[in-house]
Amino acid sequence: MVTSCPACGYELGFLPWNGSSASNEICPCCGIQYGYDDCAGGEVNKRQAIYEKWRVIWVADGCKWFSSNPPPAGWNAETQLSKFLIARDK
Repeated sequence: MVTSCPACGYELGFLPWNGSSASNEICPCCGIQYGYDDCAGGEVNKRQAIYEKWRVIWVADGCKWFSSNPPPAGWNAETQLSKFLIARDK
């Protein structure tokens, strides 16, 4: 069960999508809202392009923590993103 954000790789602790049902939650790390920002007209294949674009914008903006709550102790955006991209490309 993949519970990491498909845009930034943050470990969410919940499924962003369960089949065709979005969680409607917001990633506290990058701010994407599942089912809103990534609805892609219901086309699952197009979501990946949305995540890629979202990631590029998030990185270009400095990988800022989105939530008003502080990030977990020791959180490091570069490490998170690096691990995520390596795992994704395997």
